[in-house]
Amino acid sequence: MTDTRRRVKVYTLNEDRQWDDRGTGHVSSGYVERLKGMSLLVRAESDGSLLLESKINPNTAYQKQQEDEKFLTDLFAQLTDEATDEEKRQELVNFLKEFCAFSQTLQPQNRDAFFKTLSNMGILPALEVILGMDDTQVRSAATDIFSYLVEYNPSMVREFVMQEAQQNDDVSKKLTEQKITNKDILLINLIIEHMICDTDPELGGAVQLMGLLRTLVDPENMLATANKTEKTEFLGFFYKHCMHVLTAPLLANTTEDKPSKDDFQTAQLLALVLELLTFCVEHHTYHIKNYIINKDILRRVLVLMASKHAFLALCALRFKRKIIGLKDEFYNRYIMKSFLFEPVVKAFLNNGSRYNLMNSAIIEMFEFIRVEDIKSLTAHVIENYWKALEDVDYVQTFKGLKLRFEQQRERQDNPKLDSMRSILRNHRYRRDARTLEDEEEMWFNTDEDDMEDGEAVVSPSDKTKNDDDIMDPISKFMERKKLKESEEKEVLLKTNLSGRQSPSFKLSLSSGTKTNLTSQSPATNLPGSPGSPGSPGSPGSPGSIPKNTSQTAAITTKGGLVGLVDYPDDDEDDDEDEDKEDTLPLAKKAKFES
Repeated sequence: MTDTRRRVKVYTLNEDRQWDDRGTGHVSSGYVERLKGMSLLVRAESDGSLLLESKINPNTAYQKQQEDEKFLTDLFAQLTDEATDEEKRQELVNFLKEFCAFSQTLQPQNRDAFFKTLSNMGILPALEVILGMDDTQVRSAATDIFSYLVEYNPSMVREFVMQEAQQNDDVSKKLTEQKITNKDILLINLIIEHMICDTDPELGGAVQLMGLLRTLVDPENMLATANKTEKTEFLGFFYKHCMHVLTAPLLANTTEDKPSKDDFQTAQLLALVLELLTFCVEHHTYHIKNYIINKDILRRVLVLMASKHAFLALCALRFKRKIIGLKDEFYNRYIMKSFLFEPVVKAFLNNGSRYNLMNSAIIEMFEFIRVEDIKSLTAHVIENYWKALEDVDYVQTFKGLKLRFEQQRERQDNPKLDSMRSILRNHRYRRDARTLEDEEEMWFNTDEDDMEDGEAVVSPSDKTKNDDDIMDPISKFMERKKLKESEEKEVLLKTNLSGRQSPSFKLSLSSGTKTNLTSQSPATNLPGSPGSPGSPGSPGSPGSIPKNTSQTAAITTKGGLVGLVDYPDDDEDDDEDEDKEDTLPLAKKAKFES
């Protein structure tokens, strides 16, 4: 015998066609000699006694299906019959709940057939009746059954509620003609009302129902066929028939500048509603955008920023942050038109210097606006709330927003500057790599070589630049360009010494100083001087040194020494020879040169 150890509850139908509870046990299958075939066995979990023994007859499969359908029909009829005893109804709904729980152990194909049978037999209309009853235990079990159906196939539930709405609309039209009000409540609205009216202090049932609603409105599990799109049809139905029921407690509690009820249970409920609305903002886009703007939902939500419960205020802030994160100009214009940053700024200022989650969340929202460069919101915040935020200096977020705003103003006042910036940026990116290397080399050379007495060699016009222009990237580029032009105007001398690369040197021409490239007087041309004909520095002289000997030529002016000819360092040997020559005494140096 194979014992699958599946736990079941056994009911038997008595002569009065009422169900008797036989107890709970474990079901198994095996060959029974007395019955001459495979049979189902159920043994009590308490004492192991046999609760049920039934032979499996393949020839009666169709008959059993008919009996199952008759059994389910009778079950739903008794559940929905007002004459059914309350205790009996509790037993029946608990049986149906365990029946659905048992289906989770079936193979997928058998589970599909099971739920399809329940749907065909009318389980959803029966649940709608049960959920409308006053018995909390019955409603709780019905909620569990409904959760099994939603998790199995949300499309099946959506199709039912849309058909129900269509039937109610048809009935309402007829009743309107007869001036009769239709009071039928849709199944999904019944679920929302039970979520709102949950009496549990911890709102356990409300949390479960909110999760079911989120599954039903999630576009990710909606089907799309060639003929119709479930997302379009169901969301249109939901925002027309159900959204006003969901937002009713929010609208009722935010009629003034602060929540009219701010107890813990109400705050928990509104937090659940905001969580579902935030989910809709993220996944529904078009439908929720129209609803928020037309019903002014965001302004009502931000009233909750004044709640004494920090978690509720953070839920309201998260709702706005999700809207801003979409970077949708329709939302942005709505926010600016209604001045909907004011509650956020007030909450930030009231929070003071406390470093907590509220402080961080508000700063993060403004930082997102700055980093993403949302121009319309940046201008709105600075123009209307800068005086309140300018003293906040422990983060650079608000000063960064102010800088963004000023840059926007500058571009608006001078459109040509923005186009010039683009042209220069494109030109810079198109430069040849070798040209870039040459410019960098020149820049680093002038960084130290052109410094004298701690002052950089720059043109007079560059000294008149103010700090703002220097900080501008375009001004930096133009400054470098002018520096390059001034360097090109400097005197460049090249001398070929014994086949070596031509050395070059630069002179900085100051006003009132004239450069003399020849000797001032014959007396200055001493035998060892760089400018004398017999000097080792004179090309073609008998005392010229070999190629590997370093040379230094001094350029003099009336004012004294101006610069040196600096030969490029080709190798380390030249540096070593030069060091040795400098350390020799004058007599030995002359002897060595001869």
